[in-house]
Amino acid sequence: MAENPFLSANAEVEAASRLSRLAARFLDGLLLFAPLPLLFMGAPAMLLGFAVLLIGQIWLLVTRGQTLGKKALDIYIMRSDGGLPHVGWLLLREFAIPAAVGILRYAGRHDPSPIGQAFQVLLGFVGLIDILFIFSPTRRCLHDLVAGTHVVKLS
Repeated sequence: MAENPFLSANAEVEAASRLSRLAARFLDGLLLFAPLPLLFMGAPAMLLGFAVLLIGQIWLLVTRGQTLGKKALDIYIMRSDGGLPHVGWLLLREFAIPAAVGILRYAGRHDPSPIGQAFQVLLGFVGLIDILFIFSPTRRCLHDLVAGTHVVKLS
């Protein structure tokens, strides 16, 4: 188990608020635009800036269970047993599931059949369904349930 730097032996944990989770996701989304001004220095500079940002986000996720947005709002991701999630589960949770949905939507966008169109509509609802799970008593989104994670407040 990865040691959790935030959790002491007898610490109580409290689920992060819905608003703090939304604000953290919003901040992380805004950060995606941070490298855009580097485009004036050329596309390679912008790509380098984006790569540095992505590596920083992944580093924080792996070492602290946080993104920059979560760090700003004093929340983090932990496993059900209190440890920090394994890198594979974090990457699945943060990137693989949304990427798979996006790829499937992109690949099937020109399928005119009723089944193809219904599949596109269904995939469009996956993100909404994921988000609506936060209204459960445990405040865990669908991606949290898939990865076995909780987003909690720092004590």
